[in-house]
Amino acid sequence: MHLKRTKRNILRALLALLALLVLVIIGAQWMAKDAIAGFLKNKLPAHVQLDYNDIEVNVLTGSAKLKTIALKVGTQDSLRGGTAKINTLEVVGLGYWQFLVHQKIRLRTLYIERPILTYGLKNKKTDTASRGKNPLGNLEALEIGSIKVVDGGVTFYKDQSDSVVLKLDSVHIEISDVATDASRIVTKLPVTYSSLGFSATSLMADLGPYETLGGSKVEINHGALVISDLTLKSKYSKRELSLHLHKEHDFIDLKIPKLSFESIVLGYRKGTYWVRTGVAVLEDPDLELYRDKLLPDDTERKKLYSEALRELPIQLDIPKIEISGGHIAYSERVNTETAPGKINFAKVSAQILHVQNIPNKNLKTSVEAKALLMNEAPITLNWSFDTQKKSDAFLASGTVKGFNPKNLNPFLESNLRVRARGDIQELYFTVSGDAISSSGDMKMKYEDFEFSVLKKDRLRINKLLTAIGRVFVNDGSNTDENGYRYGGIEAQRDPTKSFFNYLWLNVSDGLTSTIIGNGKNERRKK
Repeated sequence: MHLKRTKRNILRALLALLALLVLVIIGAQWMAKDAIAGFLKNKLPAHVQLDYNDIEVNVLTGSAKLKTIALKVGTQDSLRGGTAKINTLEVVGLGYWQFLVHQKIRLRTLYIERPILTYGLKNKKTDTASRGKNPLGNLEALEIGSIKVVDGGVTFYKDQSDSVVLKLDSVHIEISDVATDASRIVTKLPVTYSSLGFSATSLMADLGPYETLGGSKVEINHGALVISDLTLKSKYSKRELSLHLHKEHDFIDLKIPKLSFESIVLGYRKGTYWVRTGVAVLEDPDLELYRDKLLPDDTERKKLYSEALRELPIQLDIPKIEISGGHIAYSERVNTETAPGKINFAKVSAQILHVQNIPNKNLKTSVEAKALLMNEAPITLNWSFDTQKKSDAFLASGTVKGFNPKNLNPFLESNLRVRARGDIQELYFTVSGDAISSSGDMKMKYEDFEFSVLKKDRLRINKLLTAIGRVFVNDGSNTDENGYRYGGIEAQRDPTKSFFNYLWLNVSDGLTSTIIGNGKNERRKK
């Protein structure tokens, strides 16, 4: 009897304890829910407004879930504010003691389902009042084991308009070991993390009044970046673009099926952002360029590549860029009577080393490229420069072999009113120069070379000018013992033109000197 009474007492005590525990859990659930709701209502930064339909809290698992969220962010620095709609936001493994007592958020996982973000960009950073303030509000620190974003979307709009600047669909993000605090959040790199996974589709970026950037998929995994079906395109057709321009500007159509970087690392040091990557690979790029030369010249000064790299606002370090299977087509419209002439480069491959502007690194940027000119003649280009030299000194050399000039006649006839024939067996040139002038040498082995000057209609030959020209042009018969003729190169750079225009001036001067000059190797004579 006494034993039965003892068992009943123990059972009652257990039941009472269980009931007390249930009450404590219910109270804790209510307190936690009320504390989170109060925090979201009263403790968020003033520029952040958050609304939601429901909140669920489980103190046993340390989880909290918000459903059907509407987030509004006011103007901040370069942003003029935006909104986000989120199906579900769930935190797992929340440390309630740290949150309630120390105003620190520590959680194991932050899960965000279908966030659709829209932001507007400001033209200028006019709102500087928030600089130096803590966007975390009253929070002292934030530590998250992992952040997972599923099936999101991002759209940035231009200042005070509905014009899309950047758009991404199907955004998936996974970040590990995310941390920040009140002192770090106001620095240039406000958050630390150990790893980042990212994927998105339907990339679209507005690059200004004339071009857009696109891509079917963007992926980042363990620091490696891959962009599929990357495009850089003019917004208008060739004819339409000319109607929108007040000076020369290239029509561009670039397609790269796959662009990849082995790794990308970002940082900030001594007041400057830096980007360091692994090897970059461009597979089968296809580039079409067209210029309407009937428009007024663009007389703005053009930077050489060494100066452009040197003056980048960030420090860049790309050890190698590899290009394979490329194709380039360039055409110009120089008159209204004939179709634009075109130059083609097929099977373009290149290796570009040390694309960098790191002070005191003492590594020259170099390019080794080869292709088939007009789909048949092998050509090469070797070119190097030092970004640290403010003279923009460079060295370039190239070769052309087995080229029949008549294959270039559609371009020559349209652009230079010249028709050529013959056989250029070998051509070699070397040029050294800087931002002002250049000099070099050329040698050629060719046979039966001659050209005809066309009349303005580009259909008939101007017999007088052609006859005069043939008096001065050597057909390739007056050569040295190895069959070469030689010429010198002297050129002055037009600072309103590109580097490749500068390079062409050198090659053109060398061709003229070799074909019209005495053909002697003047350096050998010395």
